[in-house]
Amino acid sequence: MRWMVLPLLIAACAPVPVSPERAARECREEVGLADGVQGNIGVGIGTGGGKARGSITVTDKVFRPQSAEDAFAACVDRKVNGKPQPTTYGITIGASS
Repeated sequence: MRWMVLPLLIAACAPVPVSPERAARECREEVGLADGVQGNIGVGIGTGGGKARGSITVTDKVFRPQSAEDAFAACVDRKVNGKPQPTTYGITIGASS
């Protein structure tokens, strides 16, 4: 009986194909890291005075950059066909004051 549980657990972790419309919505966020570098900056005023924050993310895609169009197309294809996301390594550095 135990041997029947393992295939079910493995199947539950597999990527599930999605519609092209849903894939497009989900992939818009990934396009920002197509060249391996992404950053953001925020500035605001609160009750304690001025606030600022920022971060930069650098991934191993720096060594194999893609255009935004190519990255988007690859992401949509991967999600529609239920392929796993490739492994990416990176670091995010951020600060706020």
